[in-house]
Amino acid sequence: MKGSGTARHAQLNSGTPTLRITNQMILSRSLDSVQRGQQEAARLQRQIVTGRKFERLSDAPLDARSVLEHDADLRASEQYNRNIEAAQARLAIADSTTDAITDLLSRARELSIQAGSDTVSAEQRLGAQAEIQAIRDSMIQLANREFNGAYVFGGTYADLPPLDPAGALDATFPARGAPRYEIGPGMTALAAHDAGQMFIDSDVIASLDALDAALGANDVPGIEAAGTQLTGAIENVQTLVADVGARQASLDMAQERQAIVDETVSIRRSTLVDAPIEEAITKLVAVQSAYQASLLTTTRLLETSLVNYLR
Repeated sequence: MKGSGTARHAQLNSGTPTLRITNQMILSRSLDSVQRGQQEAARLQRQIVTGRKFERLSDAPLDARSVLEHDADLRASEQYNRNIEAAQARLAIADSTTDAITDLLSRARELSIQAGSDTVSAEQRLGAQAEIQAIRDSMIQLANREFNGAYVFGGTYADLPPLDPAGALDATFPARGAPRYEIGPGMTALAAHDAGQMFIDSDVIASLDALDAALGANDVPGIEAAGTQLTGAIENVQTLVADVGARQASLDMAQERQAIVDETVSIRRSTLVDAPIEEAITKLVAVQSAYQASLLTTTRLLETSLVNYLR
């Protein structure tokens, strides 16, 4: 009997440490659960307050890297949009200028037809000449139009007047070439034509000069020839008008394309950064409930452990 009691006592003694270790493990896990609940609740609360899924890049390295890439894309897109708008502004000026050129040339051709009549006197032709000279001066003013401190038709020398008072290009710095605008990755666009194209190559100035000279000389055949030259100049300008329209359409398409890119990138960025507030609130309620349950369990385990220790 004595030996049997000793064996039972030994079994109880050997079982007690195992029970204490198990309780300690459960308590440790419970404390970990409480701590995780606190951290998760704090994280969700920050999301609700800031509206962001993370505050530091280290919180979500992969997502943060993607966000930085999207931000770079959006900054580039902003510059593309500014370039498109600048090109559109210059084209708008070019469009109104070609309209004005066409109107002036049409008036000049009308004068050539009138002055070519046998019933018109030399004095009347001199009066028409004065109007042609005024038209020519207006052409030079159109050629030297400015926008944002630069000459619209100045080509690569936009800081210099494209045409001199005589209606000629500068021999050293001719208004040739046109700036290109970067409107997308690897994409550029031309804006306005240069003064050489619009006023010299198109025969605008030359046809007016020819009519001016013929009227001053009372030269009827010369007046008729100048009228034909003016008709050709008008046709040349209309070709430029069509080109301006094509460039405007191209820029409009680029702007629409860039708007789609902006929207797509912004949505992707928002998915990575913006916290779904309603979802975060729902999760917070669940986490707080779980936290309270873990806290209650931990408190009971602590009380049990304390009682066992006092025994």
